[in-house]
Amino acid sequence: MNIKEEEAEQRFGFFLDALRYGAPPHGGIALGLDRWVMMFTGGDNIRDVIAFPKTQKAADQMTGAPSEVDARQIRDLHIKLDVKQ
Repeated sequence: MNIKEEEAEQRFGFFLDALRYGAPPHGGIALGLDRWVMMFTGGDNIRDVIAFPKTQKAADQMTGAPSEVDARQIRDLHIKLDVKQ
């Protein structure tokens, strides 16, 4: 990805730590068990049955997402920010 090791740790440290223990046995293929559990329990929101759901504001407490985006990423993706003051 052409980024320094310390930047990778800062941005993806939680994920890199997890992969140091090895890849998940399912290889990343999800079976949708959380949706099945939601249906079987009569739930109306999947967050009721997910172990680590995001908050109402789409924040992930375990990974700290979303995080700040640096100017280089915005430039590389050709994103124009409309900052209202």
